[in-house]
Amino acid sequence: MAVSNYRRVYAEQARALSEISVPSVILTIGKQWATVALAFLASWAAGHYLFTAALQAKDWETAIPYALGCALVFALSFFVMGAKQHALLVIMHDACHGRLLRNRRLNNLVGNLFCAFPAGFVAANYRLAHLAHHAATNTPFDPSWAYLIRNEEFKFPKPRREFWKLVCKDVSGLNMPSWWPSLRVWTGWPYIFQDKAKYMAPAERAEFAIFWAAVLLINAVFGTWLYFIFLWLLPMFTLTLALYRLRTIPEHDLDRQGTELEHTRHVYGSWLECFALAPLNVNYHIAHHLFPSVPLYNLPKMHATLMEDPGFKEEGQIWKRYLGKDGVISSMLS
Repeated sequence: MAVSNYRRVYAEQARALSEISVPSVILTIGKQWATVALAFLASWAAGHYLFTAALQAKDWETAIPYALGCALVFALSFFVMGAKQHALLVIMHDACHGRLLRNRRLNNLVGNLFCAFPAGFVAANYRLAHLAHHAATNTPFDPSWAYLIRNEEFKFPKPRREFWKLVCKDVSGLNMPSWWPSLRVWTGWPYIFQDKAKYMAPAERAEFAIFWAAVLLINAVFGTWLYFIFLWLLPMFTLTLALYRLRTIPEHDLDRQGTELEHTRHVYGSWLECFALAPLNVNYHIAHHLFPSVPLYNLPKMHATLMEDPGFKEEGQIWKRYLGKDGVISSMLS
C-alpha cells in the first residue's frame, strides 16, 4: 500500500490519537525531572557520607569499600543523567511538532524551559531543520539528510571497530569538534549576544540567557558546582551525544529515497535501550513519520493499529532491538 493510502486509511485513528493530553504531558516531563532529582540526591548523599567515611577511615581496607561505593553511585548517576537529557530532547522534539500544548506560545515556552534549555538546546533552532526533514525525508531538500550523507561518520556499512571507536570518542568528549557544526545551530549558546541569521526570536534569546543565569546563580548560592559540572554539563557534551548517535543512526536508511516504510525504521528495543537509547517512544519512528501529529505517549497505540495491517507488517522495516547480534546497528557494521 502506498504511504498516502496508509495516511488516508488510518486518518480517523490518527486524528483521535492526536488529541493532546495535558496530564500526560505533565506526567511525562515530571517523571524525567523526578529521576534527575533522585540521581542528584543519590550522588550528594554518596559524596556527603560515603566519600567522607572513606577520608576518615583509619586504614585502606576500611576506606576502599566506601570509595568504591561512592564511585559506583556517581557512575550510575552520570549514566542516568545522560539518559534523562536524551529524554528531555525527545520531549523537545514533540514541542517542535506542537504536541505539548494547544497554545503555541505555551507549547514553546514549556518545551524550552523544561526540556530544551536545560540540555543547551532551543526548540525553534531545532524545528527549522526538523520540519523540513519531515517534509522531504531523504531528499536534497532534507537538511538532515544533506548533512549526514556528506559526513563520513554516518556512512555505512562501517567496520565494527571503527564504529565503536567513534562512540568511545563521543563518550570521552574527543568528538566534540565533529559535533559542533550541528550543535552550533541547535543550541542557543552562539546566539545569545549576536544572531545575524535570526534563528532565535528576541524573547527566546532573553529566556535562554535568563534561564542559564538562574542556573549559575543557584549553583553559586548552594555551592553545588562540582555536582552540576560532573552530573549535568559533562554528560551533556559526552554521553548524551553518544546516545543520540546510537539512536539516530538506525532511524533512516540514508541510501534509500523511497517511501517512509522503505527508508524509516521501527525498533522495539530492550528495556535498557528504551531507557537510554530510545526514550519515550521515539523508537516508534515509522508511526511518527506517517502521523507526526500523534504525541509521543500515543505512538504505541498508533503503531499497534498499523501492525494490524498485513501490508504494513510486510513492508515496514521493523527490528527487535538496537544492539546485539540481531540488532539493527549490528546489521549496519562489517
